[in-house]
Amino acid sequence: MSNYILKYSRDDRVKYISHLDFVRLFHRTIRRTGMNFMFSQGFNPHPIMTVAQPLSVGVTSDCEYMKVGFDGEYGEEEIVETINGAFPPGYKIIAAKKANGKEIDLTKLDRAVYTVELEYEGGADIDELLKNKELIVMKKSKSGVKESDIRPYIYWIEKLSEQGEILILKMCISVGNTYNLKPQSVIDAMEKYCHDFKAGFMNVHRNSMMCGNTEIL
Repeated sequence: MSNYILKYSRDDRVKYISHLDFVRLFHRTIRRTGMNFMFSQGFNPHPIMTVAQPLSVGVTSDCEYMKVGFDGEYGEEEIVETINGAFPPGYKIIAAKKANGKEIDLTKLDRAVYTVELEYEGGADIDELLKNKELIVMKKSKSGVKESDIRPYIYWIEKLSEQGEILILKMCISVGNTYNLKPQSVIDAMEKYCHDFKAGFMNVHRNSMMCGNTEIL
């Protein structure tokens, strides 16, 4: 029995699949490969599988992580090729690494880099936005919707392109159990604090997730 960390991507074809549907899809994928999950103990055994920081519906990514227990020893390249051979179009295993003990701890992921492409009107002065000591927006949590200061959880924002009515931003923001900030909240802050800025339809892509400034795989 062995644990592995898998890094995988999700593209536009499957970006509207929910987290729970993805878990079911992955279970079916593993059954098709002939590999065997490691199962939990107790009255209701289930495959041992943990997804780090599940994506919001509609977001694509090149850097999703999961920890999976397999009943058996597999080579890392073997896992990548075998699962990709059974995955439906839209998902792809990028890398696999055998996890010995707690050398790779998915709970320590604390920041992510996103590319956000959106339609907009008005001004988008990022430098002025980040000069604010507080950026108060309405944020949904387990206890409901309330005001939250997101400024401490924005590490940097870079304007990649501003052509016509299309703005492309790259941002590094907090993820994880301590504070999970979504790009939508950053855009909400821009609408509140940037003069005349109004956002329209947007596409969000997660480029990387890190512990500090270091990627796991």
